[in-house]
Amino acid sequence: MTIEKSLKLKPSLLKRLGLLAICSLFVTIGIFLVEDNSFLAWSTIIFFGLGVLVFSIHLLPNSSYLILSHEGFEVRNLYRSYFTKWSEVKRFTVGTSGKTKMVQFNYSSGHKKQSKGKLISRLLSGSEGGLPDTYGMKADQLARLMNEWKSEISN
Repeated sequence: MTIEKSLKLKPSLLKRLGLLAICSLFVTIGIFLVEDNSFLAWSTIIFFGLGVLVFSIHLLPNSSYLILSHEGFEVRNLYRSYFTKWSEVKRFTVGTSGKTKMVQFNYSSGHKKQSKGKLISRLLSGSEGGLPDTYGMKADQLARLMNEWKSEISN
């Protein structure tokens, strides 16, 4: 495999639009329930209204992406970014969060940052880190791609 200078992956637009539509539907249902059961109605409106807000932000340009480069990978989610060097990761694997498959990883022994966060993550999911999306790919395809970038750069 020949590694490009960088590769930018974006979340699936169709998936984001689907989640936005589902949240919007539940907000509408909540509005119709306001007169019958105000607690249930307002809880539904508030919870799924936050979902409408989050998935609307995901539709904005450059709000979410994954960039693979020679130095490492940058994850951007809701306009917040973090960068991880390839040398700071042992290997990328596929794990599950509920029924959803996701790309997970453990940090190398030299990675000293976020020790409490890594411990909590390991207790909850079995790994120290994970990607928030699969960026239009299947989780196993993305894990394989990231392992290829990591091994190609390391050699």
